[in-house]
Amino acid sequence: MGGVRSPQGRRSKRRPGGANSDAERRALAKASGRRTGPPPHAPRPGFAVLSTDGGSRGNPGPAAIGYELCAADGAVLAAHGRAIGVAGANVAEYRALLAGLEHARALGLDRVDVRCDARLIVEQVSGGREPANPRLREMCASVREAAERIGTVVFTWVPAEANGRAHALVAEALDARP
Repeated sequence: MGGVRSPQGRRSKRRPGGANSDAERRALAKASGRRTGPPPHAPRPGFAVLSTDGGSRGNPGPAAIGYELCAADGAVLAAHGRAIGVAGANVAEYRALLAGLEHARALGLDRVDVRCDARLIVEQVSGGREPANPRLREMCASVREAAERIGTVVFTWVPAEANGRAHALVAEALDARP
């Protein structure tokens, strides 16, 4: 089927860049960059994914925060890491969340999917568990208020290996300390 036949019943040679079957045409279209399906969805305006991490070397010890804010299409809107002095790991996690949410609000975002690898912190800011420590209770309330100012914020726990960029920003900030 599909090809031009010569009078003797044999297929003629394919012209360069041509295709003899639908499968070949799809493969050529894919290779050429032409889309054969519906166009991709445009990124949702006002939406971003915020990956955060905080850490300390010692508890308390030298601490740092890191966050990466990405648009729906994966474009990095912001990536930030910095040392925060001496603090515990939970304080660093809360400060990373707060810094990332404040940056998201400054960019005018109104829907943020927060991904954090500290399960306890996610449970606390989501309302599933109240922090026992008064200072952490205040920080938790600050994170919740920052989330309310944005609009829709969903906090999701992710495994540490899925939070690589934010973790790397924390490590870089800790390594850069004098």
